[in-house]
Amino acid sequence: MSNLLIEALAYGAAALLYLVPTYIEGERTGGQWSVHRIAGLVFCFFWPLLTIVLICKAAVASPKPTFIFVDYPAPLESKTAGPPRD
Repeated sequence: MSNLLIEALAYGAAALLYLVPTYIEGERTGGQWSVHRIAGLVFCFFWPLLTIVLICKAAVASPKPTFIFVDYPAPLESKTAGPPRD
């Protein structure tokens, strides 16, 4: 089998993983075929592609800067001799 066929089968399996729960959810809510239900089933074929794009962008993205908390000492007020304040 060629690599393209293996990739197509993997993509189809991923699309099926998105498609089956969407279809079952539509059946449980009455089973009526509306525009929204058909659009949801059609979009199931695009979710694997979007998942792959998200993973690739996360892998290529530069790491976020690491924040290091530095606790600088607060300057102390100098106490001068004099009458106490009330």
